[in-house]
Amino acid sequence: MSDRVTFTLHDGVADVRMNRADKMNALDAAMFDGLLDVGEQLKADKRVRSVVLSGEGRSFCAGLDFGSFESMAKIAPTENGAPFEQPANEATADAVSLGEVDGRITHKAQQAVWVWQEIAVPVIAAVHGVALGGGCQLALGADLRYCTPDAKFSVLE
Repeated sequence: MSDRVTFTLHDGVADVRMNRADKMNALDAAMFDGLLDVGEQLKADKRVRSVVLSGEGRSFCAGLDFGSFESMAKIAPTENGAPFEQPANEATADAVSLGEVDGRITHKAQQAVWVWQEIAVPVIAAVHGVALGGGCQLALGADLRYCTPDAKFSVLE
């Protein structure tokens, strides 16, 4: 598991924290991996009754770490929408072009946000500071958002 995302489980409540305070919890490949790993673990853990997702330091999540663009290209889909190579059969090829294979989103960054929707118990995003771009999308992936008065949301698009 990545050290970018930590979690503890106490009395059925999973406390999940993005752990990159020096970069305002900006999203890089390791952060996406950590979010996916923890989200998948929590989906399978029957002891979990609720999840609180937050960020260490002064912000929830500053969005994509622009310093990691080159390495991020390795997890992005190719031009035709396939994550790495086009599947052999036509049915699967159609699903990949839509971003899904066997009901799963194939783009790692999108799945890292969507995994919180797949958890069967309430997921609460505890937002403080900024939730920019992917950080805003991550907060929107939660069932509820609890925001401090200084919270700021923005999506460039």
